[in-house]
Amino acid sequence: MTRTVLCVDTEGRVDDVAAAVEADESLTARTATTVEAARETLEAEPIVCVVTAYELSDGTGLEVVGEIRDVAPQTPCVLFTDVQPAEIDTASFEQSIVEYLNRSLPDARDRLTFVVNDVIDYSAQASFIRPDDEDERLETLAKYDIDDLPIEDSFERLTDLIASHFDAAVSFIGLIEEEEENFLACHGGDLDTLTRENTICTHSMLQEDVMVVEDIMEDARFAENEQLQNLGIRSYAGANMTASNGQVIGQVCLLDHVPRSYDAEEQAELQDFAATAMEILELRQSVRDAERTEVAQ
Repeated sequence: MTRTVLCVDTEGRVDDVAAAVEADESLTARTATTVEAARETLEAEPIVCVVTAYELSDGTGLEVVGEIRDVAPQTPCVLFTDVQPAEIDTASFEQSIVEYLNRSLPDARDRLTFVVNDVIDYSAQASFIRPDDEDERLETLAKYDIDDLPIEDSFERLTDLIASHFDAAVSFIGLIEEEEENFLACHGGDLDTLTRENTICTHSMLQEDVMVVEDIMEDARFAENEQLQNLGIRSYAGANMTASNGQVIGQVCLLDHVPRSYDAEEQAELQDFAATAMEILELRQSVRDAERTEVAQ
């Protein structure tokens, strides 16, 4: 399977960069000449790496890095430019995998494919990406007495309903803890926990909207995930469970054993189910807090 690389540069230079990338038979190039076009491509198809110039017609390479962080934060980036590092705000690279390659070097074009493959491999091996406010998110999650709350039956009924509504093989509700995802209820599967680097929800929770992966085998982020393959998962849709303070603590998800898509209406319905799961959790916690207050008095 070839790796798709997005090359972002000016109209006069982008084709040359794409040709350099495709000198490696394992790589195929897509091109964009603006920050906005780069974002649209990142949203439209699985990209395993971005190679971007610094100076673009509608912005800079730093803005491309920002789009990567917002749209596909797991995607590594190579800043391929003759602008010197001292002139670039490298603080903007935080929470992103970014490599710098000076294109004015004599062998820069030949080295580009080596650097691209290197950052792709590093990204695949690196630990999962955590939200910028991970500490606050975990503090929010810790406020819920999950082990003591009477939510199992309610969540089991909810996942049964969700699976039936979407005619999906598997539906689950999972809370995303520090190192793993803890499945509170699951229809159609025997899921207990998965490490965060092995669960798609690690990526889904970073998106504001519902995340859909129509075919996992065609998505470079997950195609080689043996855990997902062992579970027979081919498609995924996940919606955030968001606490009242805006922190995402879990996901309500659909899995299927065949590739499938979800239209805008279905995605909105899945988000509604996630809101319902959050409301159940909030209600049970409120009742538990009230009981403790009465005992204390």
